Amino acid sequence: MSSDEGPPIGQCADRGIKVLNRRELMVGGAALATWNAASATRAVDAKRAAIEAVALPAGFNGALAFGQRGRVSHIRCVGLADVEARRPITRQTQYRWGSASKWLTSVAVLRLTEQKRLSLDAPIGRYLPELPDGTGRRVTLRHLLSNTSGIPDLLSRQIASEPQLRTSSASAQAMVARFAGGALTFEPGEGWDYAALNWVIVAAIVERVADDAFPAVVRRLVFEPLAMSGAGFAQPGEPVLPHLAAAYGTIAPPERKISAAPGFVAATGNIAGGVDDAMRAADGIFHGSLLSATSRKALVEVRWPDQSYALGGRVRSIDGEPWAWETGKVGGYRTHIAHRLGRSETIVIFNTTDMDQSAIGSWVKAIAQA
Repeated sequence: MSSDEGPPIGQCADRGIKVLNRRELMVGGAALATWNAASATRAVDAKRAAIEAVALPAGFNGALAFGQRGRVSHIRCVGLADVEARRPITRQTQYRWGSASKWLTSVAVLRLTEQKRLSLDAPIGRYLPELPDGTGRRVTLRHLLSNTSGIPDLLSRQIASEPQLRTSSASAQAMVARFAGGALTFEPGEGWDYAALNWVIVAAIVERVADDAFPAVVRRLVFEPLAMSGAGFAQPGEPVLPHLAAAYGTIAPPERKISAAPGFVAATGNIAGGVDDAMRAADGIFHGSLLSATSRKALVEVRWPDQSYALGGRVRSIDGEPWAWETGKVGGYRTHIAHRLGRSETIVIFNTTDMDQSAIGSWVKAIAQA
């Protein structure tokens, strides 16, 4: 078994995970000027120590990992993927990514722009002519992907009084028809609102131009070219994720906290995957050939500084260096994927016990600074 594939199910040791072997160093060519075996080893040693030093709360279930160039260099697995069945967390365990899904949604949209099927700055009425003029003519995809559209989130407001929406089989198109007709609450680009409806509209546009279901488009444009073999969509109608961890509100006694995932919110929160999927995504998106340089620049250009928000995710500075900062929260799942943009280093923390996300962010920062 190669180091890429990881240890067998039931193990989470990083013994034998290679940092860089001699052949890889030779292939690296010019990259050795700034990235050599000694510096790579020092980085891994420091990150390994920082990961092992994190004082985890009692009952923590999840994984902490560091990787370089899309490969796991060190991983710490803790606890159980299924408390009742006593199934352990392993390197292959899958987690729901919550809002980190928006990051990969944005990547899929950028790929469609490169294919000339979409434009970030065209009015979205070009793709959904049924939208009211005030929305269709003034809002762009860039506004939607940066949560600066001004479209009121009538969908999220309605869920409180109509909880059956959480298990609805309605399409993104149907949700747009029902909820996207509200008058803009601010001029597009001049305000910020973390609105789920923005992403339902994005999914409807993608499905319209690609003439395919949103998960199928993301699978074709993102998962497959990045070899994200453990990634999928945790929603009805999609293949079952065989290693998906359960999420909990409490552990003793175990009480599951797993939110329903209707298909119409696929673009905003339904992606799931494992540690290796996150590592491959970060390296492939920011350092590979999946996106053009223009698209990568658009992806990380902060559009709303008060929130450090770019397209589908945030960009934060750690010791003066920019890091992509992809986080998610859905039910009891917590996701944090941080990637150093200056060179390919990735920190991944997944948790299934409904813990404070700010604490996870502090661990990520400490690992990054190690």
